[in-house]
Amino acid sequence: MSPLRQIFRADSKLTDILAAQRFTLSAEVIPPRNGAQQASVFSQIQALTENGAQFLAVTKGAGGSLRGGSLPIAQAVKERFNAPCIAHFTCRDLTPHDVENQLMDHHYFGIRNILALRGDPPDGNSTWNPREGSYQYAYQLIEQIRSLNEGRYLDRQGGPSSDSQTQTDFCIGAAVYPEHPHEGERLKFFKLKVQAGAEYAITQMLFDPDAYARFMDLCAKNGIAVPVLPGTRLLKTQAQALRVAKKFEVSIPQALLNELDSEETPDSVARSVERFLRMTERFKQLGAPGIHLFVLSDTAGASLALKQLRELADG
Repeated sequence: MSPLRQIFRADSKLTDILAAQRFTLSAEVIPPRNGAQQASVFSQIQALTENGAQFLAVTKGAGGSLRGGSLPIAQAVKERFNAPCIAHFTCRDLTPHDVENQLMDHHYFGIRNILALRGDPPDGNSTWNPREGSYQYAYQLIEQIRSLNEGRYLDRQGGPSSDSQTQTDFCIGAAVYPEHPHEGERLKFFKLKVQAGAEYAITQMLFDPDAYARFMDLCAKNGIAVPVLPGTRLLKTQAQALRVAKKFEVSIPQALLNELDSEETPDSVARSVERFLRMTERFKQLGAPGIHLFVLSDTAGASLALKQLRELADG
């Protein structure tokens, strides 16, 4: 065994995890804002993994968000908490050379699961454009990662010859948008990502299992067969649901909206978990390979939901 592999353990690949299990439980955490207590995110990770999350994803702070730490947090998930981890990787502000250098950091650390994203502009800056020389679309980032997996690096003076370059071993994921507002682009963009090398996908925030089913039927008809994890979150109030629907341009089924409280009550968490369990069961019936829970700040509710799902699976 090489010294590098002794120091930096290579992570399990998500495609292997999904192939080995009928239905997975996972969660997504956000690095704390710069200057916030770093211990908070590790307490959150501990609670999620102890209560049933089989793997985690760590988001990447988009331009202007001032949330560093994505790579070391992903490394801690893998090494300290012994859970596989997906590292989000955004390219909107990076040149291809920046991309290659940062991907090398991930590979050295044994990070193997990458969710390849273009990245969103800062909130409230609709006119913001990608940095000159950076990628316009996520599929271009996916193509570069696949090239590294095939041992094809960017040309640079004084670099190793092409026949001596080591292949990387990334498992490449993509975001998918079953409720993209432009219907014709829903499949188009996802197909480009799969053709570029995406091996799995995670949906945008999603609350309508039927929308997931329709999109998966569309994928099947067009020969797209990579596993797609539905991503969702707990909802407590109608106002919260409407804010989420507006921000992410997703639908909230009227039946779900009718069940939500007008304001938070002492049993809001328990009620939100109950609704989440029912929605998860519906995703499972529709053939989803797992459920991916966007945690945000609701660690207690997410942990309770994962614990109950685990207990149902074990029972």
